[in-house]
Amino acid sequence: MAKTRHHVVLVPGFFGFGNLGSLTYFVGVKQALEKNFEEQQVEVEVTEVPTLPTASIRHRAARVLETLARVSTDGAPIHVIGHSTGGLDARLAIAPTASLPTTVEFAPYEHVRSLVTVATPHFGTPLATAFSSAMGKPLLHLAALLVSYVLQYGRLPLGVLLKMGEIVTKLDDRIGLTNTIADQLYTDLLSDLSPERRDQIAQFIEGITNDQSLLFQLTPAGCDLLNASTADPHRVRYGCVVTRAQRPRLMNLLRHRHDVYAQSLHAVYALLYKLTSRGRPELFPAPVQAQRNQLERGYGELPTERDNDGVVPTLSQVWGEVIACTRADHLDVVGHFGRIDRESAHADWLPSHSGFAEHDFDAAWAAVASFIIREVRRDHPARASDNVGRERTALDAPEASRVLDEGGWIR
Repeated sequence: MAKTRHHVVLVPGFFGFGNLGSLTYFVGVKQALEKNFEEQQVEVEVTEVPTLPTASIRHRAARVLETLARVSTDGAPIHVIGHSTGGLDARLAIAPTASLPTTVEFAPYEHVRSLVTVATPHFGTPLATAFSSAMGKPLLHLAALLVSYVLQYGRLPLGVLLKMGEIVTKLDDRIGLTNTIADQLYTDLLSDLSPERRDQIAQFIEGITNDQSLLFQLTPAGCDLLNASTADPHRVRYGCVVTRAQRPRLMNLLRHRHDVYAQSLHAVYALLYKLTSRGRPELFPAPVQAQRNQLERGYGELPTERDNDGVVPTLSQVWGEVIACTRADHLDVVGHFGRIDRESAHADWLPSHSGFAEHDFDAAWAAVASFIIREVRRDHPARASDNVGRERTALDAPEASRVLDEGGWIR
């Protein structure tokens, strides 16, 4: 059977980057997709968007649009996959009525056939509310540096861990946090890198310092505004990969009683999970029946507003057809999982003990590939949907009665 060429565009999320030196945001995702497409005799070209770490969704969406324009020159169908905030960027980028800050024009919107969002906060995350505070912004600056360092080296030096512990104990002391310990840690970490890598990460951190517009936009209020003002194109088929991590437990912390590094990072995960679990039921519209069935089948129960992946509430991630329900933290599903050591191919910088492993990673991305290939092989164009399988408001009871058909369309 002759192969048909298709484009898949990967959109990184919060703190995202295309490549930062040898660092890669999507670890193994490109290879997993190519393998599954090849098995189905579908030719694919995977492209990653060089996004902005914490700039506004409007500016990040402009980067997505520019990438779509670049790959669309051959007229091949396009499929977009956005992780975390990248899913919101993609939704805005493929809306023909969106006004984006770019001189690049993208006319063939009909070439975009499907959009898959992975752990995307469609209805916001309480974690963004926490980081929007006066104390949260310097913590965001520090977190960006720590993420960059861990992704590069696999683990932090013991001295850094001790300073992290000191920072956590001073969370209520804003002066100490912003002017002494955090700044010292920032300087120490940069000095431990090569000049080239130091410049790259310094630029990355500078971008976060200069533009943190994304913080408010990821709050429930900010996402509510985005959802109200963005009409999703009727021609696009929507699917989502939903993540749910294990709730922090004392026994998991005790498992690392001889490993200060793992103990420290599990404590960070526990803090993030607690902040993210502060969602209220009214923030997340009830899933339609087909979505509910998938969630219950995948998790054995319907997740509550408190369930999350350490960054995004699970119910906030549902948009369109539920492709896969994964037991994973926020970064597991894009390849950052595994042993906490420098030799690991998939360093686990946030040990949630969700049990996510290589076969789970392969299964999740095989499901995404199958979803896209089903669209590739459709004999008819995408049918219209008013809200891609999710109600705009939790108070709209009649809309909540609608269900998805087997193909993921509203009926």
